[in-house]
Amino acid sequence: ATVAFSPDGARIVTGSADNTAKLWDTATGKELITFTGHTEGINQAVFSRDGKHIATASSDFTVKVWSQD
Repeated sequence: ATVAFSPDGARIVTGSADNTAKLWDTATGKELITFTGHTEGINQAVFSRDGKHIATASSDFTVKVWSQD
């Protein structure tokens, strides 16, 4: 499992053993988006410097880049 804050601190991304990454609003705690596509658990998640994209790395030996839009 992994967690990372966006550069502005407004959002958090979590990655977990259920093969999903989730984007959360830090002010409300509300889930904003669930990213699916990995076939095994997510070990690492990071935001891009501008906060517009998220990269996830999984035990399935893939890295995926997601857009928040």
